[in-house]
Amino acid sequence: MRVTLLTQYYPPEVGAPQARIAALARGLAARGAEVTVHTCFPHYPSGAIQPPYRNRLLSRESDRGARLLRSAVYPAANRGFARRLAGHASFAASALATARAAGPADVVVVETPPLFLAGAAVPYARIAGARLVVNVADLWPDSAIELGALRSPAAIRGARAVERAAYRAATAITCPTEGIVASLERRPESAGKVSLMRPAVDLERFEPAAETAVAPANGRPMRMLYAGTVGMAAGLDTLLEAAEEFERATGAPPVEVTIAGDGAEGPRLRARLADGGPASVRMLGAVPSERIPGLYADSDVAVVMLRDRPIFHGALPTKMLEAMAAGRPVILSAHGEAARLIESEGAGIVVEPENPTALATAIAELAADPSRRAQLGAAGRRAVEKGFGREAWLDRWCDLLDR
Repeated sequence: MRVTLLTQYYPPEVGAPQARIAALARGLAARGAEVTVHTCFPHYPSGAIQPPYRNRLLSRESDRGARLLRSAVYPAANRGFARRLAGHASFAASALATARAAGPADVVVVETPPLFLAGAAVPYARIAGARLVVNVADLWPDSAIELGALRSPAAIRGARAVERAAYRAATAITCPTEGIVASLERRPESAGKVSLMRPAVDLERFEPAAETAVAPANGRPMRMLYAGTVGMAAGLDTLLEAAEEFERATGAPPVEVTIAGDGAEGPRLRARLADGGPASVRMLGAVPSERIPGLYADSDVAVVMLRDRPIFHGALPTKMLEAMAAGRPVILSAHGEAARLIESEGAGIVVEPENPTALATAIAELAADPSRRAQLGAAGRRAVEKGFGREAWLDRWCDLLDR
């Protein structure tokens, strides 16, 4: 089977989409598929092409059995909506212009968002003589509209038209959550094509952290970790405000909060911390993915944040599954599918999103009860072992692509 993965995101960039798509490419190649990844030159989130790469029309390399093509991109930083759209459009155009370099395929799998790339994938798959699978990692433009990033009626109409065209052309549509599946099944252009493809986590990668004791040693403060994109969807101001409530109550930082990751909101949050923000919070910026298990191993609690928007009720963040795989109790500030998983598995505490007082209360509960932290963390590890292992995920992908 010949599979081409068309994606704006790929290592050495760091992030959940990059790690997931690379795992799919390498996993399919290991199982005998002829895999081509067509992506752009790495520039996320800074907007600068990472050395030793340089922006050019086309380059070729290999990655653990997969053939890797990179084509030109306008390397926009992950902030500023118009510039990011320009970056998305530039790669969609360059991928289509160089599509013949990827050669023929049986299936083209495109990652969306970016939505422009899903639109380009329709003629791209025709050039390859392939059937098209659209992997909808996030509903777009719905999320951009709900967050207020996309307001122009004309732009919304255009985005909807691209979205409908991609779904109509797709042979199959894959989605990571039940909420996205339900939404797309209600649309005539996608109904009957949608398959649930839940996210997965590399259990072996996080196993050492899962064995680390979660009780703080020598009376040190409880260590909390947020590891993920620092974007509009997370609403990390709530985390900073919860930390400030602790400091006002105690006069000293009772917890240590680490934010590992970067994104559109990163510069503003760093400025807030520099301007008298909570002393208990530190921001590491973007970190290599290989550091994440170690960061969890050094932490006692994971915090996962989503803003209070209906579009996020169907979200299931990969960062949450990684925290569970690491055996860390999760404080989840979100509604919907993610909250139901944490509550049903007994893997953490769910609080109302965008409510600093509720978050501060949950932090206080776990800071006072190390044994409860251990119980919640162990339950989370069992849950991902049962339903979110990577080999079973690859089995589902292989079955879908074979069909």
